[in-house]
Amino acid sequence: MRPCLAIVLGCVGAAGPAVAQFAPPGTGGVVALAEALQGLGVERRVLVIGAHPDDENTALLTLVARGLGGRAAYLSLTRGEGGQNLIGPELGVGLGLIRSEELLAARAVDGAEQFFTRAYDFGYSKSADEAFGVWPHDSLLADVIAVIRRFRPHVIASVFWGTPRDGHGQHQVAGALAHEAYRALLDSAWGPAKLYRSARSAESATLTIPVGLLDPLMGRSYAQLAAASRSRHRSQDMGQLLRPGPAAVRLILVDRRVPGPDTALFAGVEGDAGDPRFAALIDSARARLDAWHPAAVLPYLLRARRLLRADAGHRSALLDSAVAMAAGVVLDAVTADRIVAAGEPLDIEADVWNAGSAEVRVEALSVEAPTGWTVTAMDGAGRATVERGAVLTSRFTVSIPPEAGRTEPYFLRRPVAGAMYDWTGVAADVRGRPFSPPLLELRARITVDGVTIDARREVVYRYRDQAIGEVRRPVFITRPFEVAVSPELVVWPLDGEPAAGRGALGTARPFTVTVTNRARGAATARVQFTVPDGWRPMGPATLRFEREDETRTLTVTLQAPPAVTAGDQALGVSAVGSDGRASEGALMVIDYPHIRPRAMAVPSRAEIRVARIALPDLRRVGYVRGASDRVPEELRAIGVPIVLLTADSLAGADLTRYDAILIGSRAYETEPALVANNERVLEYARGGGLVIVQYQQYQFVDGGFAPYPLTMARPHDRVTDERAAVTALAPDHPVLHAPNEIGPRDWDGWVQERGLYFASTWDSAYVPVLEMADPGDAPLRGGLLIAPLGQGTYVYTGLAFFRQLPAGVPGAYRLLLNLLGLKDRHVP
Repeated sequence: MRPCLAIVLGCVGAAGPAVAQFAPPGTGGVVALAEALQGLGVERRVLVIGAHPDDENTALLTLVARGLGGRAAYLSLTRGEGGQNLIGPELGVGLGLIRSEELLAARAVDGAEQFFTRAYDFGYSKSADEAFGVWPHDSLLADVIAVIRRFRPHVIASVFWGTPRDGHGQHQVAGALAHEAYRALLDSAWGPAKLYRSARSAESATLTIPVGLLDPLMGRSYAQLAAASRSRHRSQDMGQLLRPGPAAVRLILVDRRVPGPDTALFAGVEGDAGDPRFAALIDSARARLDAWHPAAVLPYLLRARRLLRADAGHRSALLDSAVAMAAGVVLDAVTADRIVAAGEPLDIEADVWNAGSAEVRVEALSVEAPTGWTVTAMDGAGRATVERGAVLTSRFTVSIPPEAGRTEPYFLRRPVAGAMYDWTGVAADVRGRPFSPPLLELRARITVDGVTIDARREVVYRYRDQAIGEVRRPVFITRPFEVAVSPELVVWPLDGEPAAGRGALGTARPFTVTVTNRARGAATARVQFTVPDGWRPMGPATLRFEREDETRTLTVTLQAPPAVTAGDQALGVSAVGSDGRASEGALMVIDYPHIRPRAMAVPSRAEIRVARIALPDLRRVGYVRGASDRVPEELRAIGVPIVLLTADSLAGADLTRYDAILIGSRAYETEPALVANNERVLEYARGGGLVIVQYQQYQFVDGGFAPYPLTMARPHDRVTDERAAVTALAPDHPVLHAPNEIGPRDWDGWVQERGLYFASTWDSAYVPVLEMADPGDAPLRGGLLIAPLGQGTYVYTGLAFFRQLPAGVPGAYRLLLNLLGLKDRHVP
């Protein structure tokens, strides 16, 4: 069933749109019912295919789902894991969860549905051949065809053409697979009737569809609703203006299996009409709803329900929902516990509210739970009549088996294999969906004026916030103890430790272990450690808890052996309860106001990468944090004395106190104080300071924030092959020699890419230090530019330090530390 736009748009405030499934109990009113009736007409379906979150044609999706009464869906090959995060620290899998939910938030506005393939976004690629070198062609094609078979679209609209004109190699793949899948189904009896692709200009379009028309229910145009949908992609900085006036969707017809001129999107497409009597009843219901009386349409919907088979799929579920809305029947199911330990019981309170005037009888009421869980009806769960205006309350207890695993998305149950999620063991009806069905769901079989319908609602955690009021969140399952280790990855330098008194690391490193009790009541945990072979053992520690959800923290010191050598090691931590059950790992909940919270399991294990890394002598380094920027924490962890510069510091502090100022990636977009005080930063460099600017986007060059001219190509220069050869253009430059001697091995082990947003042209004051290129491309020299500025030094680098340092790449650490070492070496 499509989400209720009235709920989504009606609750927009400072915290963002309400998530429909977490709205308080209610029918959604006339608007929701009108939308349901619109969807019960002749069913025509459109599937839009693209590569990433934000590629979708939201205007087309909105028009079909909201304006034409059809069903629309977007198939994104990936969940956007390879991008950057403008709202938080999550990257990789965590960012994929955010962007999956942002797609669902967008679909809640435009009314469409959402699908995915197994593809993991491995980052930018320059050709389809490069992308298919990572993704198996046949596996992805099979995923696309499986979604088409499930959704059965009458029309496929490919966002991309499948040619080099698409730019990004993953875009080319999406376009190629859309065309291949369409051709593969040409001989099927029900295959798509048309294939379109996006037009890049008005002149090339074969079909132009106006979307500037007002939606009569919402009072906004379909183009405005589409802009609101795109604005849900907040992690990508996609906020849009809701402009009034004319707008259009432009498409190119690629192929069709239906006769006649192509004058409209569904021209020649008959759609799924069903029983003519059913259609007539729905039309009558729509006519009665025009008087804004939901109850007036109920008789027509009940008669339509008698005509429709119980197993009529989407239409059956939508009609049942419409009957409930028109009759004023509302379900609700809540619990008082948000995060529940395996082995603990969970109490649920379920309500059936007859808010209308119909005769309502509950025939069956149950809670659906995972296999192996036990649900016990405590009271009020039998057959019962719900009087007009009354609420039938029932209670259930769910017994969660002790061996139950933590809540996590179905596609994360197994490790990512290369650049593909492993769906082994995942049910066929779940594969390709954004997420699994709700963990717990209230299901009701209800008779309304003699007609039986099915209804369901997710069981959620509900509580009262004294400032906000009612708050609802999903329920998560975890182990009796959450165990987390920080830092999760440590780069352990062997050489060049900082001077005593300023964070010297030596052969010992501190780790913070956080343990949370999820069992009800008091508990005791014996914390155990697994250290690398040959390293000094760490004795167990005992933690005592007085209550559920209490957190205790301890700091432990890991001692390296005197003869430690470079290589990878690990520290493992577990917590054993009084019953002997061991808990490892923790539940990490990703929670932002504009999306539904999602959980993923993280290990209680610290990766240790011992490497030869020398640090320059530094007293204080100022850092302006950028987008999704964990570089300051990584530098601090190896002993660099990082001080985060606040807006006040940039505006008024004495910057000469700092040996260097390091600007985080995209900080000129995320930190207004940096833009406002850029001249102060440049004056600091002119006075003898060192400024290092990590990669920025076009706003940086358009704003003229660099001290000397430089430009960026559009599209920007980048090296996407993390194994690309690197050549020193200035082999004698100090940055390649002190305090670390940079050699070929320092370019080993880089992840995802070498760099991005390289300068394409630059003033002669800059010295290009490195040259690199993707295979078959022209060499790029704008990845590391160093220039004298007054008495100081200015650096611009597009090298992807923001990816490499969190991934523990030793060579990236060594090079960035050499850049910081330029504080003592004025570049002539």
